[in-house]
Order: sequence, then C-alpha cells, then structure tokens
Amino acid sequence: MDNSLVRVGVFGAWRGCAYIKCLAQIDGVKVTAVCDKSEKRRNDALAACEKIGCGDVRMFDDYEEFITSGLFDALILCNYFNEHAPVAIRALGMGIHVFSETIAASTMAECVALCRAAEKSTAIYQLAENYPFARGTLEMKRLYDGGTLGKVLFAEGEYVHPMSPSDTRKYTGIDGNGEYHWRRYLPATYYCSHALAPLMYMTGEMPKKVIGKTILSSVETLKKYGRIRADAVGVMLVETIGGALFRVNGSSYMAPHGTWYRLSCEEGACETVRGQSKMVRLAYNKWSIPEGAEHDVTYEAQWASDAEKAEACGHGGGDYWVLRQFFDSVRSGKPGFLNVYRAAAMAAVGILGWRSVLDGSKEYTIPDFRNEAERAEWEADDLSPFPAEEKPNLIPYTSVPVAEDVLEYIAEKENETPAATGRTESEIEAESKNFGESNVVVK
Repeated sequence: MDNSLVRVGVFGAWRGCAYIKCLAQIDGVKVTAVCDKSEKRRNDALAACEKIGCGDVRMFDDYEEFITSGLFDALILCNYFNEHAPVAIRALGMGIHVFSETIAASTMAECVALCRAAEKSTAIYQLAENYPFARGTLEMKRLYDGGTLGKVLFAEGEYVHPMSPSDTRKYTGIDGNGEYHWRRYLPATYYCSHALAPLMYMTGEMPKKVIGKTILSSVETLKKYGRIRADAVGVMLVETIGGALFRVNGSSYMAPHGTWYRLSCEEGACETVRGQSKMVRLAYNKWSIPEGAEHDVTYEAQWASDAEKAEACGHGGGDYWVLRQFFDSVRSGKPGFLNVYRAAAMAAVGILGWRSVLDGSKEYTIPDFRNEAERAEWEADDLSPFPAEEKPNLIPYTSVPVAEDVLEYIAEKENETPAATGRTESEIEAESKNFGESNVVVK
C-alpha cells in the first residue's frame, strides 16, 4: 500500500477510544467507522474522533452492517477477549488489515484457522500487544541486541493486575456485564501475553513447551471479591526453541499491581526495576564487564525517538509504538514482529498452559504454527473454558470447583446493589496511561 490515506474502523469503543486518541499521533490515517452496542460508548468514541479531526465518522450498533460497510481498509479489533479470532478471520478474508487486541485466539482450532486465513489474505495481521514497547522493555531489547550480555538462559515476565472488590464485581458480576462475560470465566493462564511478549521481543525466542501451575485463593478471598474462579495466580515455565527457560504469569490476583521483566544471560543480566518500570538495571559478571562499562548500574531508559508522541499515548507509550508498527506494515506490505505466528504461539502458551494445570502440570508442546503438518493436529480442537448462551464451556475455567455455598454467597451479593468504583472513565484512562495495563476496563 502506498502513502495514501488509510481508513480505519474500530470494533469495540471502550478500549477503542484509547486507540482513537492515539491515532492523532500517526500520520496518514483516519477513523471512518466505529461499532459498539452501547450508545454511551459510541458517543464517547464520536467525541474522541471529533477531537482528532475525524468528525465525519459513521457510527454502527450492528456488527454485520459495520463489517460489510466498505468504509475502512484497516480494522482495530477491541471486542471481547475470547471473540477476536472469528472477526479477524472474516476481515482478513475480505482483504481488511487487522490490528487485534490480545488474545489472538481462544482455542487451538482458532489459532490454526487464524494462521491459515492470514496466509491466504493480502492483508496484514498484527497482534496489538503493547508491552514490548514501553521505555524499559525497549531498552532491555537494545541491551540484548548489543551482544554483551551473551545468550539468554533464563527470563522472567510478570504482569500483575489485581482489582478491588468493587471493581471485580463491576467487571465480572452478572448485573454489570451479563452471565457470560469473559472476565467471569478467564482461566489463570490465558492472559499471558503482557508477560510473555516482551521477553519474545527482546530475545527473538519462540515458545516450544509449557508447564502450568496455579495457586488457589482462600474461601474468604473468593467471597470478598465475588470471584467464581478458585485460582488466584497462574504461573508457567516456557521452554523456547533456542533452549532458554521463561517464567511468566497469566491473570494474577496478587499484590502489588505492576509489571517486571528480567533477562539472565551467560555474561550479564538486565531487568526493569520493580515499581519503576522506566528504570533499568544492567549488571555483568565481574570477569565479563565490557571495556568502558560498569559492573552494576541502574538508570532511567529514554525514548530513542518520537518521545512526545509516545508519551501522549497509553500504556507507557506502548500504544503509540504498536500502532506505528502496524501502519508501517500496512504501507510496506510486510508483517512486523507481532505477526500471526507469534500471536498464535502466545495464545497457545496460555491455552496449553491451562491444559497443563488441569493435567497435573504435564508438559505440553507448542506447535510451530508456520508448519502445516504440526498445526493441523490441532485444527479440530475447539475446547474452550468460556461458556455462552446454549453453549456450555467444554473445559473447566477453574482448576478446582468452588464450593456451592460459596457460589450461593457470591450470587446473593450480586443481587445486591453493586458498589461504585469511585473512579471515572477518565481516571481509569489516566491509570492506564501512567502504568500501562491493557484491558483495565471491559472493552
């Protein structure tokens, strides 16, 4: 595609609003269509579009009319967590470029179908995984690419996002989002891309095998927060094709809120500083210190370019860079790092990590999604933990059942007037901008 204007459609206006505002920092793009079932969210999106000079955008409340409208060349996909793949596959089949929020696919069968669709399409697919592009993680990639650390042996990625009892009930309670909203049934390993993707981006490694383990919440905590999933924390050990071992977590209800990443290599290591994600620590073995370098130093990472544009966008600047990479790919016709194969591999780590949990921490092999023979073995695997109306979940979403009396207690509380969070949408957006957590609010 040449440098002509790229018309953009947004499906899912709550998370989509953050991208709309960020598009003001990207040249040569224009929002032309937005779809959301909520009138309030459509109005919010319209206001955001008008603010960036896209006041003639068309609003839709019907998905079918939206996807067949012909009004956009690229689709920013911000619908529900477990429903991205079917929309992405359809769009790719129509020649529409896809920028998909995480998770890329919620079943192994969807992973396979998504890869096949991307291969057949003339359009670009990219996962909207923003955490590799924060200041600290970009600096860690620069350090690793420099070669002085040596080969990565062990790495750790943490994305920890607990919610208050009132927020938990707001986003997972039946009154707020219905009986079948994905947050009620999210297994503890599935939401792993924020922990895993930065490590993959820093090192270029791909996952090969996964082992999963969870930690259970107490009964008192389940009652306090109104959670019907017994697992508090999901942790996975991921062996990579290059022989490294990564420790990553999925959706974790532990304290404190934050992210942290570490690369431990043959000659040295680097990591972000806990609680200060813009700060990076670089350290070497005393006998491996490069000439002119220090043994152990901590410093604030800086943007290599486009600092003002990045700082104007959410998730620590990551929203800008991941959008920038997508539209660069659209124009060049060449997929970027977060292509469909890496997106499917990240999804498979969460999916098969959960199978491992349910199977006594058995080791599972991640297929090479570039290889048709390997991925074909999973093409019919549609096991999903997410129930829908008249479609029960096919595998458990909790590693052990929550006791009936606890579920009854939670149901009684859900029937009461839900507590307010005490935070406005603008305050939630500011939290996301300063800290960088995707999907703070329901998309």
